[in-house]
Amino acid sequence: MFIKRFLLGLSLLLSLGTGLAVSAQESTLRVGLPAVVNINPATGSNDPEVMFNGLIYDYLYGLSADNELIPNLATGYEVSDDGLTYTFTLREGVTFHDGSPFSAADVVFSYNYLKEQGSPALNLLGDFEITGDGLTVTFTLPQPNADFIYGIASNWAFILKDGTTTPNVIGQSVDDFSSFNGTGPFKLVAYSPNVSALFERNPNYWMEGAPLLDRVELIFINDQQAQIDALRSGAVDFIFKIAYEQLEEVSGPGIVSIVKATNQHPVIRLRSDEQGLGADVRVRQAFKFATDRELLNLNLFDGVATVGNNDPIGPLYGVFFHDDIPNQAFDPARSCELLAEAGYPDGLGADEPILFYIDDSFNYVQMAEFLQQDWAEGCIFVELLPRLPGEYYAGDADTAEWLNVDLAVTGWGSRPTPQQYLVEAYVTGASFNESRWSDPELDALVAQAGVTADVEERAALYREIAIIFAERGPIIVPFFAPIVGFTTDRVSGLDMHPFPGRTDLRMVQVGS
Repeated sequence: MFIKRFLLGLSLLLSLGTGLAVSAQESTLRVGLPAVVNINPATGSNDPEVMFNGLIYDYLYGLSADNELIPNLATGYEVSDDGLTYTFTLREGVTFHDGSPFSAADVVFSYNYLKEQGSPALNLLGDFEITGDGLTVTFTLPQPNADFIYGIASNWAFILKDGTTTPNVIGQSVDDFSSFNGTGPFKLVAYSPNVSALFERNPNYWMEGAPLLDRVELIFINDQQAQIDALRSGAVDFIFKIAYEQLEEVSGPGIVSIVKATNQHPVIRLRSDEQGLGADVRVRQAFKFATDRELLNLNLFDGVATVGNNDPIGPLYGVFFHDDIPNQAFDPARSCELLAEAGYPDGLGADEPILFYIDDSFNYVQMAEFLQQDWAEGCIFVELLPRLPGEYYAGDADTAEWLNVDLAVTGWGSRPTPQQYLVEAYVTGASFNESRWSDPELDALVAQAGVTADVEERAALYREIAIIFAERGPIIVPFFAPIVGFTTDRVSGLDMHPFPGRTDLRMVQVGS
C-alpha cells in the first residue's frame, strides 16, 4: 500500500510539472478531485463535471450553500396567479468570453438545448415553452410545477451562447477552447483529460469585484488517499467528499476541516424489473431485514449520521422527512424465511455469489464489507466488486454498467428538493432509474407532489411515498451522512456546498 501511495503521489507531482502547472506567486486555487467524464454542460452530472462547467458558465439563478436561491444572470422573476407563467428579467451589460453580448436569445437557446439533450434538468423543469425578447424571458407551463424554480437552478441549467452547436468540444488545435464559451467567472485556457484543467480569471465578469482568484486549477486525482497526500504536501488547496473516518487523521497544522450536513446518501438497490434479481418483493424485503442500519451508523460514523429509511427523503427536508415510519429491524432469520418462500431455500447466491457493485467513494467499500457479513447471516451471499465512479458511470442507459446490474450501491449527492430524487431515479422511465423499478401508485403520488405547493399537503404525499418504499421499494438508504472536505489554511472565503461541485469559488482567496 505504501508503494502504491508513493507512486500515486509521484505521478501527481510529475503532472504538476507539466505545462498546466502555475506559478506559486499567482493567486491560484488548486482543487484535487476525480477526473471529469462527461463535460457536456447539459448532461454532466457528477461533482467534478458540475464544478468544471460552473467555472465557465452561469445560471439564471444559483443555489447557495444554505440552499437559498441567488440571482445570477436573472435579477428577478414573477409568477402569474395561476402558476403557469414565469417571467424573468435578465441582467444588463453581461458578455460572453468571446465578447458577444448576453441576451434573451441565449437563454431561449440554452433551455431548448436542455430539451434537445434530454437533460436531467427536465426532471424538475417539466414541460415548458420559452420565449424571449431583449432582456425578458417567459416560461409557459401546461400545469403548475412547485419545483420549477429549482429546475431553473439545477446543476445542468447553464446558459450557453445562442447557436452553440458543440459546446465543450476542443477545436482543431489542442488549445482551441472557443466552444467553451460562457459568461462565467473563469475561462478555460488549458485542458489535459484525466490530468488537469486550468482556468483564468474573466476580467469582464459581470459581478463587481469577482472573481478574486487569478486562476483555478482542477487536478484530477481519482484515489482518495492520493488526494489527501496532495493536500498535505501543498500540491492542492481544496479536496472534498472525503470519508468521514478520515476526519481526525487528515486534520492537523495548516489544514482546515469542513463538515457540512447534507442529504448525501448511499443507495443500496436491486434491479427490480422482470429481468432483475429483485423482481420478487420478498427478495427486496429480505435485503432490508438482513441490513443492520444502526450498527452501520455506529461503525462508520460513531453514530452521528442519521439512520435512513427506505427512501431518499432525508432530515434536511424538515416536515418532508418521516422518521416515525419504522424500518425493518435487523432480523436475519426473517430474511432467510422470505428467501425460502421466494424459491431460494439455500439462500440467495449460495451456489454462486451475487456480484455487488460498489461506487468506490467515501466509505462505501467499508460499508459493503459490513453488509457482506450482515447479509450472509440473512442467507444472502455476495462478492464485492468496487468500481471507480468515472468507470462506473460511463455509457448510456443501454450500455452503462450501473443501470444494468442486479445489485449495487451508488452515492447520491444532496439535492435542493426531495422531488428531484424521485423524478430522477424512481418514477417509471426516469433517466437515472438504477433499479428499473416501476410502480404506478408511486408515479401518481410523485406527480401529485410536483404540483402541490401547500407544505402540509405535500408532506402527507411524501409520507405515502415513504410507506410505499418501505413496503415494496427496491432500495435501502442506510444513512444520511455529512460531507467532509478540507482546505489548506491559505484558503479563505470558501463555503463548501452540500453538493460540493456547486461550491461558489467567485469570492474565494488564496494567501501566500
